[in-house]
Amino acid sequence: MIGDTAGVVLAFRPDSSILSNIARLREQVGRVYVVNNSPDDEGTAQVLDALSSDSGVVVIDQVKNVGVAAGFNAGMRRALADDFEYVWIFDQDSTVADGMLKQLKRAFSEWDSPVAMAGPALRAEETGFLYDADRGEGIGELQTLISSGALFSREALEKIGLHDERLFIDYVDHDISLRARAAGFAVVKVFDTVLDHRFGASTPATFFGRRVYLSNYSPMRQYYMTRNRVIMIRRYGIGRWFWEDAAYASKSWIKVLLCERDRGSKIGAAVRGAIDGIRFRSVRSTVH
Repeated sequence: MIGDTAGVVLAFRPDSSILSNIARLREQVGRVYVVNNSPDDEGTAQVLDALSSDSGVVVIDQVKNVGVAAGFNAGMRRALADDFEYVWIFDQDSTVADGMLKQLKRAFSEWDSPVAMAGPALRAEETGFLYDADRGEGIGELQTLISSGALFSREALEKIGLHDERLFIDYVDHDISLRARAAGFAVVKVFDTVLDHRFGASTPATFFGRRVYLSNYSPMRQYYMTRNRVIMIRRYGIGRWFWEDAAYASKSWIKVLLCERDRGSKIGAAVRGAIDGIRFRSVRSTVH
């Protein structure tokens, strides 16, 4: 039943490809809330203006770039206020597959404990290959899911709250996943449906004769990734989620140090992020 589910798409200076992504999402949900996180950008306004004729799409303009957490929350609050039972959230560069919502909803009825959020397997848009952790069948329980493609139940959100807006960007998905698990909910992945997703401004490069893709995250992103990683450790300790994340972070930093440009600024930003993560006050999440 599509009428009980709303989609939320976070837009920040999108190109026209967001329109086809929204159109595909629109086929599976009762309404789509597009959160405009770049309201002063003329290019964004021109792209999103094409949505004005669709009564099933609502554009929510923010006062400025409020970040990923607050942006998603703006759309999720509207969806909950409009009485939708499920909220399905996306980055602007994710493409939903046919029948994906039906597959994700299976998790909420078939899993043997209450589910807070279910997400699809992820495929790299750049290469067309599934990520190693996304190869499998059926439904499996995870420590964390990335935000894009995650389907949330109203029941869980009313208990655990929305994303922690103080995190701004990066690890907001880790935080809400781990918070859901701490509250007794399951966080699951449905391997039978696949989301095409792009991480960062990925570009190909050659590393010891092997083709690799560089995320090319800015110094600002390196700051938030490092700061928020420290905050997650302080909140949730070193568990399975940490070792999974450490493996990913180690590979990423090898690419940064050996292949990417502007290494000095990125290292400096990460150091500042680590210090601010240690200094961060009210480390426990109090989101409602």
